[in-house]
Amino acid sequence: MIEALGRDQEGRASGIAVQEEPERSVVKVWGEVDLAVRQAAAPVCQAVAQRGLPVVIDATDVSFVDSAGMSILVRIARDAEAGGYPVVLANAPWMLKELLTITGVDRLLPFAEGEDSPEHPSQPEHPGA
Repeated sequence: MIEALGRDQEGRASGIAVQEEPERSVVKVWGEVDLAVRQAAAPVCQAVAQRGLPVVIDATDVSFVDSAGMSILVRIARDAEAGGYPVVLANAPWMLKELLTITGVDRLLPFAEGEDSPEHPSQPEHPGA
């Protein structure tokens, strides 16, 4: 298993790791996914891309994601798009789903089948338009 580890402000572990299964890659993400994790994530992203198999990102234990953490998810999704293999996000907490939906990243990184998705925000109406 390839891992990228970090620590939150209270010293709790956070990180990202890839489990190589025969027919897919399972990327587990946990804790505070931020710059500390991002700085060490390249080997995980490379391993996933080199396998070129369907990817499931399991976000069950994510407690926080900032823009640096989002960039890891976007990289995995863009690599999948370029490589022609599917990627889905599973078990994401509501705050991560909201963040992905508001930013439109959920269009690049869809939620796993059967999982609730927040509605996309509507465009504000412009008076006189």
